[in-house]
Amino acid sequence: MPYRRLPKTDQARIRALRSAVESSVENGIFTNVLSHNTYHKAKDFLQKFSAEVAVYRKCVQEQSSKRGNENYEAALKKARMYVSHFIQVLSMSIMRGEINRSKRPYYGLPENEDTVPNLFSESSVLEWGKNVIEGERRRMSEGGVAIYNPTMGRVAVVYEMFKEMYDRQQYLQQRTGEALQNISDMRFEADEIIFEAWAEIEKAFASFSGDARLSMCAKYGVIYYERPDRKRKKSND
Repeated sequence: MPYRRLPKTDQARIRALRSAVESSVENGIFTNVLSHNTYHKAKDFLQKFSAEVAVYRKCVQEQSSKRGNENYEAALKKARMYVSHFIQVLSMSIMRGEINRSKRPYYGLPENEDTVPNLFSESSVLEWGKNVIEGERRRMSEGGVAIYNPTMGRVAVVYEMFKEMYDRQQYLQQRTGEALQNISDMRFEADEIIFEAWAEIEKAFASFSGDARLSMCAKYGVIYYERPDRKRKKSND
């Protein structure tokens, strides 16, 4: 005798709920296989659950393509280059006596060193990009002559383009986590509704016999499995 088993994956839960809901209305007429209460509960939950699963899958897809995204990698590389070049030009201007060394701390840089900070990570590019933009604006507000090649305006544009992409990725990570938690919280309710719906479906077709009953129940989304001993018997036959 085949036995039913609740779905194990979210997509299987969605299929089971959708089959129960969609099969309950034929040609615009309610079939009465499910009670009105169970039908509307399943329908409303299906909409919320499938929407959250769709959000999660979309976020994961976008997020997973981050490292393979040529535009993102190009923006990171360009921001790193411009920030590094600006700091190098600042140091050369100080060596030539065009800018006073005491201005280096404006950019978050040590006054008595001329090294370029490590810009390997994304967070370091964001940190030092912000530092040099704020430092140059402060120095110029005190009457300092602007640095050229690259200009601060160009550095700021490149920096903001990368920051926008980075912030998008951070948002996706946060939204992915939220969606996953929401889905996890909803799974128990999904299984409860499916269990309730399947019980009503099997009761509605209890008078049918054998394969006809299984076929009608399966139409409404009930998932049946052959017992292992039954599978072996069929194989031997």
